Amino acid sequence: MKFPQHKLIASLLHHISPKWTFVAYELMLYSILDLKRNDIMNPKKLVNNTTFQLFSSVLLSLAISSPAIAGWQLEWIDDFEGTRVNKTNWTSQVQANFNNELQCYTDDDTSANKNYDVSNGTLKIISRRQSNSCAGLNGTSKSWTSGRINTKDKQEFLYGRIESRIRLNDTRAGSWPAFWMLENRINEHPIANDNDTVGWPNPGAGEIDIWEWYANSPNSYITNFFNKSDCGSAVRYNYPNGSADVLQWHTYAMEWDKDAITFYMDDIPVATQNISSCAQYKEPMFVLLNVAMGGDLGGVIDSTLNSVTMEVDYVAHCSATNDNSQTQCKPSSQASQTAPVITSTAINSVISGNAYDYTLTATDADTLTLSATVLPNWLSFDSDTGRLSGTPSVSDAGLHEVTLTVSDGTELTTQSFAITVFSSGSTSDNGSGGGSIDFLLIMLSGLLLMGPMLKSFRRGN
Repeated sequence: MKFPQHKLIASLLHHISPKWTFVAYELMLYSILDLKRNDIMNPKKLVNNTTFQLFSSVLLSLAISSPAIAGWQLEWIDDFEGTRVNKTNWTSQVQANFNNELQCYTDDDTSANKNYDVSNGTLKIISRRQSNSCAGLNGTSKSWTSGRINTKDKQEFLYGRIESRIRLNDTRAGSWPAFWMLENRINEHPIANDNDTVGWPNPGAGEIDIWEWYANSPNSYITNFFNKSDCGSAVRYNYPNGSADVLQWHTYAMEWDKDAITFYMDDIPVATQNISSCAQYKEPMFVLLNVAMGGDLGGVIDSTLNSVTMEVDYVAHCSATNDNSQTQCKPSSQASQTAPVITSTAINSVISGNAYDYTLTATDADTLTLSATVLPNWLSFDSDTGRLSGTPSVSDAGLHEVTLTVSDGTELTTQSFAITVFSSGSTSDNGSGGGSIDFLLIMLSGLLLMGPMLKSFRRGN
């Protein structure tokens, strides 16, 4: 067997990271393999070098399974700057009826109870609890209306990066929103009679779920594949902050070439699937956005839930390029440039048996989400009002760390501080010469260790 010469190895390394120079490739290669420069040109020396064999195998594997690191060039985007759904990009799929779901999909973007609202630069797909005779399903009775749109025959894509920035407005049980793709020969509306006669999920009608979430399992979302070629598998990604993250803006994406598909939330890789030997996902696909209600995954709908909105900032497709280093099709230029500012000062001490009461307040132009990520057991936090309250017992005496957060969906500000709980007798004069030594020690430790900290950082979406 003849092994590749050093230029081939370098080209494979360049595929992995074009930032490395060719000279660096060679120097690193010689060092790792313990070879002289002339040895690289000698196949016999390479054959007898087991490190080289292993190194070559790893490089070839990486070249097959890892997409090239590059920037992204925007090819298409709908950023919903109009007042109605752009029908040159989207079709309302009113004939869809799957998975025992309870909604009727409509094309209504004008009435008082519309299921699509394009305003303020975003698309809102709104599911509404309302009994109806579904026009798209020949009058079938349904208890909800909702929206499902796709780009079939209008905007279809083969390879590249497909992304969308999305948030939901409610996490109560029953909703099932998704951002996903289908191969373009599937026999689903609209039918153009251009070989779109294939049944799901056969070759030509395979499915990829970029972001699929349902409220009955709210702390995570799914990336998934459906095909007849045994390609890919479901991967569930756990949100760092649980279901609260669904209410915040996040950019969900899929980077796709003939060998691999990698899913992202913001700039975080969620899963990579090897499709190099897959018989599917080698032909154009189209995008779908929808909000289903109930059904096989949506489950039982909360009786108090009357509407759910999936808000979409944009949907975009871009192709790989070496002309820039952008990590997304559309960098978050529309995001607020100013993080929320916390305007309240935390209370840092309380005597056991007494009530602690502090209200977190902040300013920002956007709607804010308040949460507590670190709390002692004796405290509770109201995310609607920002009130932090509780009564510590004598056994709680000591220092307790607290972390509160304020998010506008793009920026997150954190307030971290420590609360000192004094035992009820530690502050009184016991007649032995001016107060408790314990009290002084606790005060000193409090001064050294506590102190509020405000930290702001970009969410990255």
